[in-house]
Amino acid sequence: MKGLIGKKIGMTQVFNDEGNLVPVTVVDVNTCSVVGKRTPEKDKYSSLVLGFGEIREKSLTKAQIGHFKKNNAQPRRHLKEFRVSAEDAAGFNVGDAVKADLFGKGQLVDVTGITKGRGFQGVMKRWSFKGSQTATRGTHEYRRHPGAIGQRKTPGRVYPNKKLPGHYGVEQVTTQNLTVVDVDVEKGLLLIKGAVPGHNDGIVIVRTSIKVALREQHKAARTK
Repeated sequence: MKGLIGKKIGMTQVFNDEGNLVPVTVVDVNTCSVVGKRTPEKDKYSSLVLGFGEIREKSLTKAQIGHFKKNNAQPRRHLKEFRVSAEDAAGFNVGDAVKADLFGKGQLVDVTGITKGRGFQGVMKRWSFKGSQTATRGTHEYRRHPGAIGQRKTPGRVYPNKKLPGHYGVEQVTTQNLTVVDVDVEKGLLLIKGAVPGHNDGIVIVRTSIKVALREQHKAARTK
């Protein structure tokens, strides 16, 4: 799976080839580079370790500094390992920059990020409960409540994973099949249409669409 580490800049809008105005999210992948490789001969599998974001050496631990110096790579703030085929890994060396043209215009991608934190929320916002629809005499302040949560004597407890009020947000979420509207190689930007998770300046992972890849594999298997 091809992938990049990027930073969510914010939203803007561009005109597509048909002249329609399309809202897009700008993702900066300018400082993405290869900081390590895994080979089948040494590690029993093939992958590339990408780094993103500049960081001063004094902000790293000695173990991290030794890791970068051992690979003769520039220190990076964020690291992510991507499983790739041995043929794809052979096309990159440690220190090579991975640019935005890894993805093409119109390609479908999956974007992973940490959602915005919304604090402690009730069941209507956290789980989209409908809420109480009764407003008759005898019903007091229960319009946004979860309702009954347990049983009687048997089993006499609340089942695990019951949807209740609690902390909402700050979770890893992957949004699938988002469209790459445009690619700016010089500035290192990806313009993606769709709901990219996370806040502005948040770190996101952009990968090729897993559903499209599986669909192509199944199609190739049927034609054999």
